[in-house]
Amino acid sequence: MSKKRKAVRIALSILAAIAIWLYVDLVRQPSVPMKVKDIPVEFAGESTTLADKGLMLLSGYDTTIDLTLKGPRRQLWQIDKDDIRIVVDTSTITEVGAQSLTYQVVYPDGVSKNSISVDWASAYRVTVTVGELYSTEVPIQCEVVGTPKKGFYAEEPILDIDKVLLHGQRDDLVNISYAKLTVDISDTDKSYENAVGFTLYDYNDIAVDNSAIRPAVKLVQVKVPVKTTKEVPLEIVVKESAGSTLEQTSYTISPKSVTLAGEKDVLDAINSIALDTVYLQDISQSQTLYYEIIPPENTELVGDNQSATVTFTVTGVTEKTVTVNQFIVERVREGFRGQCTTESIQVTIRGLTDEIAAITDGQVVAVVDFSKLSTAGEYTLPVNIVVNGYDHISAKGNYQVNVRLDPDGAGESEGDNT
Repeated sequence: MSKKRKAVRIALSILAAIAIWLYVDLVRQPSVPMKVKDIPVEFAGESTTLADKGLMLLSGYDTTIDLTLKGPRRQLWQIDKDDIRIVVDTSTITEVGAQSLTYQVVYPDGVSKNSISVDWASAYRVTVTVGELYSTEVPIQCEVVGTPKKGFYAEEPILDIDKVLLHGQRDDLVNISYAKLTVDISDTDKSYENAVGFTLYDYNDIAVDNSAIRPAVKLVQVKVPVKTTKEVPLEIVVKESAGSTLEQTSYTISPKSVTLAGEKDVLDAINSIALDTVYLQDISQSQTLYYEIIPPENTELVGDNQSATVTFTVTGVTEKTVTVNQFIVERVREGFRGQCTTESIQVTIRGLTDEIAAITDGQVVAVVDFSKLSTAGEYTLPVNIVVNGYDHISAKGNYQVNVRLDPDGAGESEGDNT
């Protein structure tokens, strides 16, 4: 029993120690240190306020500072060291020469500034050298090295800017001739696109590494299009109707295909080029249509084929004009009566020659759909031409008739109106 009591006392002692530690840490919140090393100094207003005064930093702009912060453990645990900033305000600089500037420690959002203090710093002021600001623009050259995969070729590089603005002292800038960046496209089948750094060169084509020269930008957006070619067929989209089908119509396209140039992923999605949608009932016995070949988006035509012809040949088909005086009124709303006031219309029908020869006017009917009308009055509506007894004849073109919608007082709401 004594061993059990001893174990219980030990467990209670441990729990008591934990409780005291939690009380001290959570309630009393004692301060603890946290070290942060190599924080880069930021110079607010360097490229705006200071530059507007014709001044620039010649040295000290690459300063880093180490800090030891002190505060409650829970507060310090919330801080990402990479989010701690040291900022110097350059608006107080008014002349050239050495300047000793104060800085401000900026903590991440959500961190209480009143509960954290700087216990130690490797430097409490930042020393910089200020000089007169000179600026010049130099052209940017892009050197493309390497060769794409077989069957691919590279076009001229495209840069988002063609000049870069440099800041510095006059004696440093006067020797700079141009900036150059290099892009490697070895064994690739895709266009190169990236933000690339550049190197400055003097008039003897020797690279210049001078930290006192401050470019306005450090990266240039570069694209080197890498393209290939693909042969794709030309086609038309054919719409058939009764009496106007591919059984009676043949056609040829010249040229049959064209060659496109473009990026691989774009060309992979292209299987053909549609010149037009053709309704066969609109094609005469022998007809040739002419088209400009329009390449799909982000592609271009290769070679001299910029236009195409489509030649149609129609056999065993003829046309005939008939007088239609039979009108069927359909889908009149309840409570109304519909009537066609047009007595007759001339309709061109097209179909197999032997069927066209046998058909009579009475076998062609015009159907009028009143479903869209809901108010009494006079209107013009399209009609659907129906040819009774023949499967290979259809109407050519579109037709309309005059109609009247009256409140239903007598007669049928649907039926023949002859």
